[in-house]
Amino acid sequence: MEPVTVWWAQRSAATPALTAVLDPVERSRRDRYLRDADRDRFTLGVALTRFALGGLLGLPPERVEIDRSCSDCDKPHGRPRVAGRPDAPHVSVSHSGDRVGVAVSAHGPLGLDVEESRKISDDIARHVLAPGETAATPAELLVFWTRKEALLKATGDGLRFPMPRLRTSPAHERPRLLYWDGRDDHPGRFVLHDLAPGPGYAAHLALLDHPDGVTVHQRPSTDLLP
Repeated sequence: MEPVTVWWAQRSAATPALTAVLDPVERSRRDRYLRDADRDRFTLGVALTRFALGGLLGLPPERVEIDRSCSDCDKPHGRPRVAGRPDAPHVSVSHSGDRVGVAVSAHGPLGLDVEESRKISDDIARHVLAPGETAATPAELLVFWTRKEALLKATGDGLRFPMPRLRTSPAHERPRLLYWDGRDDHPGRFVLHDLAPGPGYAAHLALLDHPDGVTVHQRPSTDLLP
């Protein structure tokens, strides 16, 4: 069974040569970023997506037609998917600090979220925790945050759906979705995975409607990018 692969990159991997695989729309989006860090993260996210999908589809990365049309406004900032190929692998992209991750699955929708620990503060707890959930430390709060954002990315809801309407297992336990307000079937359809993006970061992967026994491999960008 084809594994789910999470590709991890550090910002230093964003070499100028990678911009060659971006299409005109992607280059226009890249050029609108004012900060070098934002341009680097965007470039890496696109390059990882293109090289990963190209390898699976047997195409050069620059020839993978990626559609990012938003379901709400039709602008090109939605979840990436291969244009005209409903059978193509599913992709989820996330970045924070100098980490960029791209998860790819041939089995179904998925959501990836990575967050840098220094960016989280206690005052966001009310936007993350459900009634009955507790986070004793900022690190535990970050666990809840990345779990729930990964789940919301997998369904395509994003942050339009309030995180407190989801409840997961305690931060120190194996990650599981326990409750989703209004969607009683969801806990049985999801599998959550702890990931290892490196010190100072937390990350989770949510797999929706995947077959039993599918494995998750985490690999460095050096195995994929030229």
